[in-house]
Amino acid sequence: MLTDWWPYLPAFLVLLAFLWLPGLALLWAFGQRGGRMLLTAPAFSVAVVGLTGVVLDLVGVPYGVLSQVLAAVALAALAWLVGRPLPRGGHAPGAHAAASPEDPEARFGDGRRWLFPAGAAAGLAVGTVLLVRRMASVIGAPEAMAQRWDNIFHLNAIRYVVETGSGSTLTLNRMVDPESTVALYPAAWHQLASLVVPLTGDSVFVAHNLTLLAVAGLVWPASCIFLVRCLVGPSPVAAVAAGTAAAGFSVFPLGLMAWGPLFPNILALAIAPVSLGLLVRLLGPGVSADRTARTPDAAGRIRLAASLLVSLGALFVSQPNAFLALLVVAVPLTATAWWLGLRAAAGARRRGRSLGLVALAAVLVAVWLLLWNVLTTSFVWEPSTTLARAVGEALLYGANGRDDVPWVLVLLTGAGIYAAVTRRSLRWLVVAHLVLAYLYAVAAAGEESPARQWLVGGWYTDSYRLAATLPMTAVPLVALGAAHVAGGLAAGAARLASFAGRPRAGLAAYPVAALVVLALAVPYSQVDSLTQATRWGKQYYAWEGPESILSREEYELLQELDELTEPGDVIAVNPWNGGSLAYAVSDRAVTQYHVEAPATELRALDPELHALATGIGGAVPDSPACAAAEELDVQWVLDFGTQFIIPDARQARDYSGINAVDPQAAPGLALVEREGEAALYEVVGCDAP
Repeated sequence: MLTDWWPYLPAFLVLLAFLWLPGLALLWAFGQRGGRMLLTAPAFSVAVVGLTGVVLDLVGVPYGVLSQVLAAVALAALAWLVGRPLPRGGHAPGAHAAASPEDPEARFGDGRRWLFPAGAAAGLAVGTVLLVRRMASVIGAPEAMAQRWDNIFHLNAIRYVVETGSGSTLTLNRMVDPESTVALYPAAWHQLASLVVPLTGDSVFVAHNLTLLAVAGLVWPASCIFLVRCLVGPSPVAAVAAGTAAAGFSVFPLGLMAWGPLFPNILALAIAPVSLGLLVRLLGPGVSADRTARTPDAAGRIRLAASLLVSLGALFVSQPNAFLALLVVAVPLTATAWWLGLRAAAGARRRGRSLGLVALAAVLVAVWLLLWNVLTTSFVWEPSTTLARAVGEALLYGANGRDDVPWVLVLLTGAGIYAAVTRRSLRWLVVAHLVLAYLYAVAAAGEESPARQWLVGGWYTDSYRLAATLPMTAVPLVALGAAHVAGGLAAGAARLASFAGRPRAGLAAYPVAALVVLALAVPYSQVDSLTQATRWGKQYYAWEGPESILSREEYELLQELDELTEPGDVIAVNPWNGGSLAYAVSDRAVTQYHVEAPATELRALDPELHALATGIGGAVPDSPACAAAEELDVQWVLDFGTQFIIPDARQARDYSGINAVDPQAAPGLALVEREGEAALYEVVGCDAP
């Protein structure tokens, strides 16, 4: 099956270049150095892409490959100008913490600086192979699509960016609401996919799937390894465990591939660990277990703060839901750093600094509440389970009714929690993990109330979105747990060797223990726990299913539209049966680019379109249907039958004139082409005699 993807390898490599090179150029120009740039670059590339789309749209320059490249170069030059006056520096004076004699990993790693880069590379390779292989299996063919509600918008939005040259987060939603001055919708996902559409034979579907493989398969594990490096330190075991764990949770990214599907959320959550890692580094070594961490000096703080702001901007042009998750995790993190600072100031009797920290806390709380309230919504998903079950699902990573439990990840999380509590500096991570689990439980089982809406309204009270945030804290806990278990086994083996009178044998204890832990963790993270998520995913990527948007025959007819119709022609469609995707597949204008809200009647939404959709089959000149066809410039009708994305959707029946057309009873339409049950008709009833 993977052989089907090989023809698109050049497009995939170009996509990886757009995901890494702009960010690397920006970081280098700003004065950042070190191998960790390779792990964080995609977050900054997403910021570059998102900002480019907004700026180019404001100045009237079309968005595309050339304009994106030139904009990335210009932004790198601007970063160089801004960063040039800053001194190199980076850290306040002070030595690294010495390796503890009780820490066999630290003692074994002393003098072997290559170990962490090697572990990071191995972790990224393991995570990428596991993720890409499984996601490619779920997707199936490169031109397949997730047969789910949101994907109609996402696929059409990619085509919209390609054809209009408008890739702005401020205006992307004009695709469905052309009259809006400001039509907000996070555009970074669609911009990235649009850049490789020309390299896929003009296939939006293939470009979309390649973007998914790149973001969820490479960017996500790279971000996790960076976060673990910031929290745990240069541990090769933790790095490999982080890459493995990134591929071990069914709730993300596989969960969001089948629910929604929520591709912008996948992009935002894939880069969110970078923002969290930068915040940890900005707050100093008191909130991490990294013995090599040092307090940044003034120049270092400026560089870190600027980098953090850029990465937060990347979250907003991707999907603000991830920023909300970061706000949640930031509460115990910043509270810990604040308390450490206040205690130090009080101990040194620095009254001014203490008062300044109190004032800062008041400002941060006010800003936090403002952001939280602005980003909340009034949309409500009803609870779906009991509170006790929801808590258990969150703690065992079996959210949203998943039956299989990834026991190796659960056990390593437990070990990580123990290690975090005993090390004190990472207790905030345990609190953050439990808070995210609690918010999932509120969304999945909480009674509808103002409190529930305030707590989880920013995620539309959707438990699937909240379940996908759990790996943000679970991955570092798993990595910490793996390093802790490996260290404990090594220490025990070394003591046993010493007791047996063979102390030199203890030198091999740590590498052997590390290999044992990883040899168990890597394969067992993939057993059973992902089976159900894979099965669900394949169900929703299949061409034939009870709720499929498109059948294979319908897709084949859409591919023929560029030969059967002319550019600029408008096709009347029923968005509920997939007709809207004529735009994504063949770049033909349609009467609707996405389904309307479930409670909206077509008659109220657009009376002219309602007249056309119900009466075009028997239309005659001067009839309401013909007047609507002339006003909407419709020349064609696409009939995809009565299989709807929501089988019992009442709104889908509002298109009775173009659902399962009977040619004998529709003299106003002339059959042009048919593929199985899918048919294209030309509007002929409105022609003057």
